[in-house]
Amino acid sequence: MDDHFTEVLLVLRRFVGVPVPATDWRIRALVRPDGERIRVRLADTAGRNVLVGLPTSFGRERGSWWYVGALRRTAGGVAGGTVSVAAERQGIPYVDVAELVGSVVPEAAEITLDDGIDYLVADLAGDPLWHGATPSAAPELYVLAGFDHHPGVVRVYLDHEGRTIGVDLPLTDHGTLRPVQWWASTKLIALLHPEEPATLAAHRTHDAHDPFCEAVYDLTNWA
Repeated sequence: MDDHFTEVLLVLRRFVGVPVPATDWRIRALVRPDGERIRVRLADTAGRNVLVGLPTSFGRERGSWWYVGALRRTAGGVAGGTVSVAAERQGIPYVDVAELVGSVVPEAAEITLDDGIDYLVADLAGDPLWHGATPSAAPELYVLAGFDHHPGVVRVYLDHEGRTIGVDLPLTDHGTLRPVQWWASTKLIALLHPEEPATLAAHRTHDAHDPFCEAVYDLTNWA
């Protein structure tokens, strides 16, 4: 079993139901023709198709999230005409992303605000990409009951010990977007530990009024 391919499939699934940002391209096929690349077929509403070859040499080294930015940059370049599509595979125009790394495609994993929100929700909801088939990383402590994003902060609603609480978490660290794998779930597990009730209580925001939870806790300077 190729766990890396499964991770790529899970991180790129967002572009199956919705188009790659600023384009009309959606993923309509994702396969692994060999061990060196993952091939994606993009299609638009006009019926056009393009094949994109994503090199696993970069993805395995930099993590599965690298593919998100790589596909986003490549699809945007094709849509905007800055990436040429000349070669054909199986009668379909083809782009080799390995040739774009360092120019159109960054070598490092690219993280946007949307990525940060998506990752945070996935982490806390027990997404199989991160935790397997569980309702959260620690279902005995909490289950995600919703979220609300405001500039720089995501308030996550957690069912915890028979009540719903709101926890404010930051998406940035000293003005820089946090890396994808900063593991908010690990922070919350430490905070919600039943043997240390004072840890959570110390962060309560007493003047906050939110109709969707019984209490609000501010972790923007702690998490």
